[in-house]
Amino acid sequence: MIRYILRRLLLLIPVIVLVSFMVFTLMDLAPGDAMSGWDLDGMSVEEIAELRADMGLDDPLLVRYGRYMLRLVRGDLGVGDHSGISVWENFITRLPNTLILALATVIIGVTIALPLGIFAARRAGKISDNITTAFTMMGMSMPGFWLGILMILLFAYVLPWFPAAGFNHGLRSVILPAVVSSMTLLAACTRQTRSSMLEVLKADYLRTARAKGVPEKVVIRKHALGNALIPIVTTIGVSIALAVSGTAVIEAVFAWPGIGRLIVEAVAARDVTTTTGVVILTTILYVLILLLVDLAYAFIDPRIRAQYASSKKRRKKATVAVAEAKDTTPAATPALADDAEIAAVRLDEQDNVPLARAASEVPQPTQSVQTEAAPAEAFVSFATVTDDDVQKEAVTITSGESVLRKHRKRSRGGEAFRHLLRNPGAMAGMVILGIMVILFIVSQFIPFESVTAANMQYRFSSPSLQFPFGTDNMGRNLFIRVIYATRFSLPIGLGATSVAALIGVFLGSISAFYEGSVADEVVMRFSDSLASIPGILLGMVIITTLGRSVPNLIIAIGVSAVPVFVRISRASVLTLKGSEFVEAAKAIGLSNFRILYTQVLPNGLAPIMITFTASLGMAILISAGLSFLGFGIPIPNPEWGQLVSVGRETIRSAPWLTIFPGLFIMLTVMAFNLLGDGLRDAFDPKLKK
Repeated sequence: MIRYILRRLLLLIPVIVLVSFMVFTLMDLAPGDAMSGWDLDGMSVEEIAELRADMGLDDPLLVRYGRYMLRLVRGDLGVGDHSGISVWENFITRLPNTLILALATVIIGVTIALPLGIFAARRAGKISDNITTAFTMMGMSMPGFWLGILMILLFAYVLPWFPAAGFNHGLRSVILPAVVSSMTLLAACTRQTRSSMLEVLKADYLRTARAKGVPEKVVIRKHALGNALIPIVTTIGVSIALAVSGTAVIEAVFAWPGIGRLIVEAVAARDVTTTTGVVILTTILYVLILLLVDLAYAFIDPRIRAQYASSKKRRKKATVAVAEAKDTTPAATPALADDAEIAAVRLDEQDNVPLARAASEVPQPTQSVQTEAAPAEAFVSFATVTDDDVQKEAVTITSGESVLRKHRKRSRGGEAFRHLLRNPGAMAGMVILGIMVILFIVSQFIPFESVTAANMQYRFSSPSLQFPFGTDNMGRNLFIRVIYATRFSLPIGLGATSVAALIGVFLGSISAFYEGSVADEVVMRFSDSLASIPGILLGMVIITTLGRSVPNLIIAIGVSAVPVFVRISRASVLTLKGSEFVEAAKAIGLSNFRILYTQVLPNGLAPIMITFTASLGMAILISAGLSFLGFGIPIPNPEWGQLVSVGRETIRSAPWLTIFPGLFIMLTVMAFNLLGDGLRDAFDPKLKK
């Protein structure tokens, strides 16, 4: 186990180098520099040039990055370009606040998710299970910033139980942001608990435990849950790692002084030193937490604990076992081998006798007709066949063909599509997506002037027949603006997921097909580096560099989702590359490239398709989150996240400005999640209710 820990810690070094280089380069390429926000009035051009030279801003990028890494090796993260405060001091001051929020998030999420998931699994297919599934689906589909604003409206303004923002009211300040932050963990953990429990509830060892009189509570808690904990712990661990890395959106909504808010402020201010330093520290925390999760597997499952044993100990145990076997039965092995061979030959002969007998007893009319010594009765029997017999035989053949046609085996895709049509959730998702596609087409015919034109006469009008979603502070029809925003959200989600799938599937398939090579190691280290940076943070850095536009948003969100497709495609190819059809393709001389992309990948598309559908909803959530933080579609173009951000300023007097855009986000994401669940159930019958 010690060797495993040391290896994981050593692999952290290339991850830190890659992450720091990516963030430093992107931030440096962004418009402006460390002096952009400074007040330089009264300084001459020569003084400004001299100041830039003293700060090293005139040096090439690689020189500045090398200088930064030399300081990093000495343990110096530098000083903020704008704040003038040490990056380490700034980080360590915000870290306790983030840890408090992360701890409260985990406690709330896990405490509710585990019992809820077990309850749903034990009542799979019943109304209570369907209600639980719908609840978790809503929790996964709600954008956190939208839910946070609604919680503030209800529990801070309507029912003044908790403060709306800040960290000055003790425990009361933690409850609202922790509840909102825990919704994603609660939904994911509940779904994972239900799925894992469904796989073990009907196992033979549970039936045996019940037959021996073990109480049902003990059977569920000790035997069933204990054997289903590995995927549940993984879900919880990843959620903790993301929470500790900083939930930028939640901290922005509740003005929480944590790491996520610090990164948002640094990126907005073009502070290269602070951004790079904080990202490095959050990456280290992320990797260390995932390492602890991997080590926790050893305490849950003894089989995994055995794998951590050193190879020397395993060889020693194997040597001792062989020696003991030789001492106890020194001459038994040859005899046993001979007996086994004799038995195998006898069984083989016995198996072949019926086959030979059956082959010899098959009637061969053609040969009998052509044989000169055939008896005359054979010819008479063929000659006396009547027309009625022929018609009966034809009817029999026709009915047999109809039965075969009715019950013939469908292709895997056809079978999955048939199950998909029978899934109510998947059908509901497709209906919602169909409506969204129609609205997207309608949005192409809405003139931009009708979306941006102000009409102060109808300022802050509540929802009515004339204005179904009400109007904003300039009298603009919110219904038209929300419909118009579909032209941005849907293409961004589809485009970003397509970019991630193309890059991720290509890299993952190459990594799997050449497993153990240099290419495999490079791809996986690159994937780990990208995965250690929260998607919304990487999106902010890329958008800051490239600018705010639809193509740049597609690139920013797509790059952050690449590691997901790398992992899933690599696992799919690894499962199939040792199959017989791959060996046959190699035997006939097909190239590796052709085998990979014409034989292996087409047979492993099912998990990739499911991941693609689920990633569409996540891409829309990240896009809306970036727009909410001010890194999305530029104003005056309406976008769902940006509309929610504008509406939060008047949440008490005009709540409809926030409710309707957020509702569209939730419905669209839920539709993709429902469709993804339907595909998962269709391709994996074990997961059907």
